[in-house]
Amino acid sequence: MFGLPKVVFPIYGIALLDVLGLTILIPMLPVLSAKYHTQPSVVGAALGTTALAATISSPFWGYASDRYGRKFILLASQACSTIGYTMLALTGNLELLFVSRAIEGLGGGNLGVAQSYIADVTDEEDREKAFAFGAAAFGIGFVIGPVLAGLLLQIDTSLPFWVAAGLQVGNLALTWFFLPNTTSQPSEERAEGSSVRAILTQLRKPPLSNLMARQFLYIFSFVYFFTIFSEYLQTVLQYGPTQSSLFLAVAGAIGAFVQIFLVDRLEKRLGAFVLSEAGLAVGFVAYALMFFMNGLAMFLTILVIWAASGSVLRPTLNKLISTAAPPENRGAILGFGDSLSNASMIFAPAIGGIVLGIDPKLIGIPPACFIAAAFVLGLAGRRGTKPDYGQTTNDSR
Repeated sequence: MFGLPKVVFPIYGIALLDVLGLTILIPMLPVLSAKYHTQPSVVGAALGTTALAATISSPFWGYASDRYGRKFILLASQACSTIGYTMLALTGNLELLFVSRAIEGLGGGNLGVAQSYIADVTDEEDREKAFAFGAAAFGIGFVIGPVLAGLLLQIDTSLPFWVAAGLQVGNLALTWFFLPNTTSQPSEERAEGSSVRAILTQLRKPPLSNLMARQFLYIFSFVYFFTIFSEYLQTVLQYGPTQSSLFLAVAGAIGAFVQIFLVDRLEKRLGAFVLSEAGLAVGFVAYALMFFMNGLAMFLTILVIWAASGSVLRPTLNKLISTAAPPENRGAILGFGDSLSNASMIFAPAIGGIVLGIDPKLIGIPPACFIAAAFVLGLAGRRGTKPDYGQTTNDSR
């Protein structure tokens, strides 16, 4: 199907269910504040423990998956997530809320494992397309989750938590029954050069160090804007949660279309490096235009440009990193990249809230600076690496 091996499609289902479980909780801050009779900032800190725990656990899951197989590690991490969501549905005190979010975060740091699985079972010429489809599943989950939460809250305030736990049970079943096991290399080929010290040495050297920095800067800018999206719309256009969900759905539809139908074609024509730089340039334009926001038409323009940029960057950077990573350590290296992404979720929302409180016109300046830095790093990395860095798939063959 779509020229990809059938084995990748269960991974897309797993990614979709995983993201749905996470994003169902996005609109839950006021509900949790009322339930525990505390300030939103306290509940926000509890939810932030999820990102902190995932930051810590991601490299571990990736490292373990290189040695014991992707399927086993996915099952273990999904079990942690299931326990965390179930505790969240059952808990009645604030202390257990922190514990439940930490446990869920420990299980949630498995995105690098899923990405490694995709890289394991695809040829380099199909990897961009495979990552694009994975990014589309990820984006769809980010759109559907908050909308689904709004519908579930109308029935019962605890229902979104139970649904999130149920989605993780579905993930366990999908992984157990439909996902064959893989590792990066047979065990005798993994022994040499697969120590923690060797992996850290690889991460410090280009092109991996450059690519990791660029990915972090992009993810930080994305998380920064995504997490304050509703507040920004409320402030500048006086739109509520319903309208915000609709705009996110539009962004998700644009992203899915670009990822499924355009990214692979563009990568084959331009090469992954050029496409990543183009995506960063387009993203810079979107954030810079926020300074001139003057109404709905301008915002829709920004939204289209922002969605198109992100839909190109996520799969392209993942492809570049997975190709640059030594196969025997691919899980550990992609897990480290996932850890950096989770780290951005700890700080980016707070920075966005501060800037929004100072002046909404300035909201695009921090992410524009981060995106510009990633673009410059790309040019510097291009000059400082071997000629095959960022070549097109056709060239690399």
